[in-house]
Amino acid sequence: TVSEPILGQDDVLVSMEAAPINPSDFLLVRGMYGVRPAFPFSVGAEGVGRVTQTGSKVDVALQGKRVLILPTLEQGTWADQVVVPVRNLVPMSDEADPLQLSMIGINPVTAYLLLNRYVSLMPGDWIGQTAANSAMGQYIIALAKLAGVKTLNVVRREDAAEQVRQWGGDRVVQQGDNLHKDIEEALNGKKLSLVLDNVGGTPVGELAKSLKTGGSTVVYAVLSGQFPAISPKDLIYRDLSLHGFWLMNWIRNAPRTEIQEIYQKLGDLVADGSLYAAVEHVYPLEQFKEAFTRSLRSHRGGKILFQFGH
Repeated sequence: TVSEPILGQDDVLVSMEAAPINPSDFLLVRGMYGVRPAFPFSVGAEGVGRVTQTGSKVDVALQGKRVLILPTLEQGTWADQVVVPVRNLVPMSDEADPLQLSMIGINPVTAYLLLNRYVSLMPGDWIGQTAANSAMGQYIIALAKLAGVKTLNVVRREDAAEQVRQWGGDRVVQQGDNLHKDIEEALNGKKLSLVLDNVGGTPVGELAKSLKTGGSTVVYAVLSGQFPAISPKDLIYRDLSLHGFWLMNWIRNAPRTEIQEIYQKLGDLVADGSLYAAVEHVYPLEQFKEAFTRSLRSHRGGKILFQFGH
């Protein structure tokens, strides 16, 4: 039996609708993530649900509202009901698909910030990205397209290249022995303003060679475990910048108004169909073993989610 949840005066009880499974969830469980939570700890970083109870100091107008749970890791989301401090919630549209809304806590906001924080991108500018067939890659392509920015996308397999073309990637290059030459041919004389990397190793270095003077590379994950292989000569003589980005730092430090504004903007894009990610399979929570196995499989066709109340 599970004991009845106890609400603090600034808490709400959220009846969950959907929550995704992310690679960072497994890193956290393995002790390999950027935070070490105190125990006992519930897993699941992001998700969406409806407020069913409010603490004594919380506006009762939230009752029944759909809310996004921010990925502060102060609460889990893989549960039918979750107690959440009200500061970790952003109201969301009733019109949008809850499965798609449940995924905007981490990847879409990361994509938005990567595209807007480091370089003033203008319509017609080019950006490059690694692992372009990931959910992050899909969000980056969609948000870049809305801004009139062109994408050069690096992938490892031909089936992944086809997927990225279907998403609207402007140029797609498959990793191989002549990656830099293939990138240059795809750009046809253009230069990149920004490179976004979540892999590390050689590919990001090959993309960085095609950055314009003063361009930036932002590393937001290192799936290969290898340091980004960018030439020191390029960094020095071409005045390139190398940044690291972790969403948790933004959530901790950004003004509350900025956080709410950006998440609601992304929620609106989900509601009107401009922003979405492929979903491969949805599981009820009791099938968590199958969900984890499928989520850890390589060559997936989309995200794996938990859905509640069905």
